[in-house]
Parts: sequence; C-alpha cells; structure tokens
Amino acid sequence: MKEQLLFFFAVALVLVSVFGSFKTVFAQTNAASDSAVSSTLVSLPTLFPTVTPAPSPSTPFPVLDQLDELSTPAVPPVSSTSATPIASGSAQDYCLNVPIIMYHHTEPLEIASQLGHAPLTEDSSYFEEHIRYLTANNYHFLSLGDLVYAILTRGTVPEKSVVITIDDGYIDNYTYAFLMAKKYHAIMNFMIPTGLIGQPDYMTWDHLKEMAQNPYARIYNHTTTHAPLGLIDQSEIVKEVTNANQELKSNLGIDNTIVIYPYGSYSDLAIQTLQQLGMIAALSTDPGQNDCLSNIYKLPRVRVGNEPIEDYGY
Repeated sequence: MKEQLLFFFAVALVLVSVFGSFKTVFAQTNAASDSAVSSTLVSLPTLFPTVTPAPSPSTPFPVLDQLDELSTPAVPPVSSTSATPIASGSAQDYCLNVPIIMYHHTEPLEIASQLGHAPLTEDSSYFEEHIRYLTANNYHFLSLGDLVYAILTRGTVPEKSVVITIDDGYIDNYTYAFLMAKKYHAIMNFMIPTGLIGQPDYMTWDHLKEMAQNPYARIYNHTTTHAPLGLIDQSEIVKEVTNANQELKSNLGIDNTIVIYPYGSYSDLAIQTLQQLGMIAALSTDPGQNDCLSNIYKLPRVRVGNEPIEDYGY
C-alpha cells in the first residue's frame, strides 16, 4: 500500500512539472505573438505623414449596425418644405438643401425574396412610381458631380432638385433602374465596386460601357472590393480607392473624384486620406439632406422604402 501511494505521488509531481512547462511555453508564445502584432502595427506604412496612421477605434457607422439599418428601410418622412433646395450658409460654410435618395436592388420583391435580396430591395414597381412621381411634379434630376460642383463653388441648383443614387452595381440596376432612367429621362448615379463587376448577380463591364455612354447614367467609385473604409488601415484605403479609379479609367474612360463609402463606414483617417488622394467629395449613409462644404466628405442621404415617395414629403 505504501509503495502504491509513493507511486501515485511521483506521478502527480511529474504531471505538475509538465503542466508548469506547458504554461511557461504558452505564456512565452503569447508574449512573442503580442510582440509581433505590436511590431506590425507600429511599422505599417504611412503614405501621408500628416495623416493619423490608424483608424479611430470608434467608427461612426460600424458595419453590423449599418446592415441592421438596411434591413429596416423605412425612414422618418421629411417635410414638404425641406425638399426644396435652398442655398444658405456663412463665410465659414455653404449649404444646399438637396435630397440624395439612396437605393440598392431595384427588382420585383418576389424575385428579391427568392434570392435573399429583400432587405435591400426597392420593388421595381415602386421604384418606377417614385421616378414617375418626381418627373410629374417637376423635380430636376441632378448628377452627383453637378451637386458637388455647386457646393464647392457656392453656386445654385434648380428648385426642386434631387439626386438619385443606386449602390453596388447589381445586375437589376441595369435591367430595371437604367431602363427607368432612359424611359423618364432621369439622371441616375450608379455607385460601382469595380472588383465585383462580372461576378454573379452583378453587372458586367459591357453593361457599364453602355451606361457610361448614355446621358442619363453617371458612374462613381464605390471602392474595389466594397470594403468599409472606416475599418481598414491607410494603405488598404489607398488601394481600395486608387485601384477602383484606375479600373473606371481603363474600362470606361472616367476620371473620378468622388467616393461612396460602402456600408456608410468612414473615419477621420478615411476622410484625410481621400483629401490627400485628391478626392473632392464622398457620400455617407448619414440621414439628412443638408449638403454643405463642412460635410462634403460625408454628404448625407435619404433612405426610402417600399412606399409612395410622397409619403416622405416630396
């Protein structure tokens, strides 16, 4: 019996010793890993020394929150008086009150539900009703570039102006939205993530070439891979923006100076980097329609759902 107790005691000592060794190795490995990560973060290339080398830890529009918002498309209606563009401001600022209306998928809801697109879809019949109503009520369809130019030059735009934006380059943007643009002679602005073009459910470059030659379609930079610019480092922001601009230039002959933030995600770093890259404006998904010099790199948009557009005050 004594020999058995001594044997079990010896085994226990061995196990304790082995466990202690593992803890030491594990702790050393973690420490080395932490050190490597810290070193990597410190040595990230900074292309523009005046720009903060890392995104702000608190991003105005986290991706998950934004996706949750997208699943509930209804927004508070705007008043009918605020839909009229009015120049205002001071020596420090200048504003135009122009609604920038945001869409994504523009296909029949029945098809969207089958494909899992419903939360981001404006039913094609409602979409046409929106465009028909705006046309019948003498709204002036602006290109995004024209609005930005008017803000930067402290200019004016026609009364009852509106900007139609359609994000992400889905194939239904060509088959439904572009069709409505031609039918109603309404300028529409298409936000294109160039790296997704040609993928399943997206337009091709041939679609975009046809659109780029039409007076009722405008095409802008929605990054390369649809990355959230507010959540990535500076070198990745530069790649996302410059690669997309190069593809728009080589495929469509477009020189682009406006960026649309995927998911509405931006940060101080993203804004400063866009400025350094020579971009003159950017679109967010912030609610509102007061378009100012002071928010030219985060212009707000109006999200509408599957209701008559007059329900939003137009």
